[in-house]
Amino acid sequence: MRHAKPGNRLSRPYDQRRALLRALATELLRHDEIVTTVAKAKAVRSEAERMITLAKHGLLTDKENTYKNIKSEDANVASEAAKLIAKHVHCRRQMQAYIYDKAVVSRTFDEIAPRYLKREGGYTRIVKTHFRRGDAAPMAVIQLVESSK
Repeated sequence: MRHAKPGNRLSRPYDQRRALLRALATELLRHDEIVTTVAKAKAVRSEAERMITLAKHGLLTDKENTYKNIKSEDANVASEAAKLIAKHVHCRRQMQAYIYDKAVVSRTFDEIAPRYLKREGGYTRIVKTHFRRGDAAPMAVIQLVESSK
């Protein structure tokens, strides 16, 4: 029995649910907002926020100097630069394993993650809109919040 077990199963088996959440997260990061049902929006929120946090952790703020420092004569500077690059590559590969489109991964690292450098989570907003015609499912818009500058 799954009494009081966390997580929304979305009336799907594991593989279909995982594919659905990956597709929704990919489209949310591509378009900054999507329209879906409230249940799916709540389920995809944690996945999208996890991807943005992963991109923030692997972000190279000063790429040019980091790549220059790897060829430095000072062993400590070169070692630190190599660690930063390795962390960047690792985070990028982890995201590519989850997100379907490489262009979306690049967009997340280049545009979205720098937007939220000073923000400690809460990158998405869910706004309930209307009821879908046909089955009256409650609909919502999930969107990335504006960056705080």
